Amino acid sequence: MEKRRIGFFNIYCIEGEKTLNVVENLAKTLRFIANQTNKLKKKDLNDDRICFLDFYDYNEEEGLIKILFKSARHSYRAPLLNRNTIESRENPKTKDEGEQVKTHLLIKFVEGNAIVFLETGRNILSMKIITEYLNTFISIYNNSHKKEHIEGHFRFNMIPRDDFNEVLENMQRVTFAEVFIDKQILGGDALNFSDRIETVQEDIVISLKPEKKKSIKQVVNDIISKATGAKSIIKRIRVKGKMSDSSESIIDTDFIVKKEYIDAQQSEETGEYNTQYMFSQLEQLANNF
Repeated sequence: MEKRRIGFFNIYCIEGEKTLNVVENLAKTLRFIANQTNKLKKKDLNDDRICFLDFYDYNEEEGLIKILFKSARHSYRAPLLNRNTIESRENPKTKDEGEQVKTHLLIKFVEGNAIVFLETGRNILSMKIITEYLNTFISIYNNSHKKEHIEGHFRFNMIPRDDFNEVLENMQRVTFAEVFIDKQILGGDALNFSDRIETVQEDIVISLKPEKKKSIKQVVNDIISKATGAKSIIKRIRVKGKMSDSSESIIDTDFIVKKEYIDAQQSEETGEYNTQYMFSQLEQLANNF
């Protein structure tokens, strides 16, 4: 049985400083793309590579979207070399053709967040390319629908799979944090606002931001130490920060996923991975999230 590594990302929709409904915008964008012909769905990535959305399926009841992209490199048709006989023969493909490569991903909606489980590997489309692809078709949609626009554009963050504290320590600067606190605090000694909290559905969220060009890493470390106690009212911590390579990363105590690899079935004849089986494995991974 083959193994495929999975990357974890959070995709969101934003316009200026305003965060928009990513569930609605993703569904509308993907539906628009899927209704186009393959030729219209094609996007040129550079001089020798193309990609297009080949398939998507949105299960609203389960909050899952399955997506399959196909891509290929072209403009190269050197003779083929047999690895066993070391004999070469003329390549039958034209310079406009290239070997098809599949990229599988699954999106799971969790409390308004869109968590992406993306197959990674050689020649696989990156999250950056996929996000740019979606944004390209938002522009195409808006140009053809003058009265009904898809607002904003998509961005993404990486969700690290390492230990929360380790990733936090590797952040050069913590730029944002959210602390999710049990709603019981409303009726507790600290606030004593109300003891009628049964109608309050969500946890209380405290947002923390540093002063300009400063970091709140130490503050977050202090909060984490408080969160480990048996009687802690802190239920979840979400942190955004800058890494040493200037990239932005996001970590969440709810998003630490232990499993990084899934099983895959590979065709002996073509070397391609079985799409149906890939999606079944991605669903299992998402169910454990």
